[in-house]
Amino acid sequence: MIPIPTARVVVVDDHPDVLKAAAAILDRKYDVVGTATSGAGAVELSLRLDPDVIVLDVAMPGLDGFQAAAQIRKAGSNARIVFLSNYAGAEYVLASISQGASAFVAKPRLERDLLAAVDHAQAGRMFIPSPGALPRWRPRPSRRHDLQLYTTDAFLVDAVVTFFDNALEAGDSIIAVASEPHRHALDLELRARGLDVDALSVAGRYSAFDATTALEAIVLDGMPDRDKFMTLLDPMLERGLAAASGSPPQVTLFGEIAPILCANRQFDAMLRLEQIADEAAASRPMSILCGYSTECLHDDGTDLMASVCGKHAVIVSSDLA
Repeated sequence: MIPIPTARVVVVDDHPDVLKAAAAILDRKYDVVGTATSGAGAVELSLRLDPDVIVLDVAMPGLDGFQAAAQIRKAGSNARIVFLSNYAGAEYVLASISQGASAFVAKPRLERDLLAAVDHAQAGRMFIPSPGALPRWRPRPSRRHDLQLYTTDAFLVDAVVTFFDNALEAGDSIIAVASEPHRHALDLELRARGLDVDALSVAGRYSAFDATTALEAIVLDGMPDRDKFMTLLDPMLERGLAAASGSPPQVTLFGEIAPILCANRQFDAMLRLEQIADEAAASRPMSILCGYSTECLHDDGTDLMASVCGKHAVIVSSDLA
């Protein structure tokens, strides 16, 4: 086999300690070919070294990260850009996306997220710290099938409620296809954030379904069946679209059917279901966020995590320490 070359990375940050820490983290796996402390330095290194990835601080004096990225693109560089920032609000993530970024890493989560962000960027996926930006990303590319990783239920519930809250604000209807404990926790947290869950449900803007029951409805001869999946999905989707207030109307769905198959070690069936969901998200006015426990995806000798990530367009950081 021909070995795959190690990706060449440039790191840029005007804070020496952050620059040193980021370079040390990346040096564990990648070839850090240059560092700089300014946006102008980032542009110069991109032209001189032609790196595969540029890790770029957003807030720098003079030429900031966004301006540097624009100049790097204008100069013809095809390097993947991973932005760093102390601020990880949805507006910063969306601004990064608009600049063609492949990933966004919050500096407080540098140790946790930086290598994963570059990994996903190299694989052609996006990586962000929170799902809150996803419903506000309009228009989304045709592939609107994303992955939220988690280790604790509390983290997942908080992430999904943030996702749903932003979707409702954007005018979407929301659907949860989840386990009973997660449905209950979502209901409580939505109410805690001041949302009238009962009114949303009556209006058709919020629906919740049991993941195990849904799985039983879509399986044929031991494998998820595309026609059965669409037969289950489309009535949910039609009701949600009729109630959505956005223009055009859209439905935002959180689902965890495939993780049941993962927990049962039915990995072929799991990946088949993810492929079906991918097709649904590409062909219908909807976005899907799947929730997977990292424990499930690390519970196999094969590269299961990479296989599941490969079925999604955007990977959202977990709470893994």
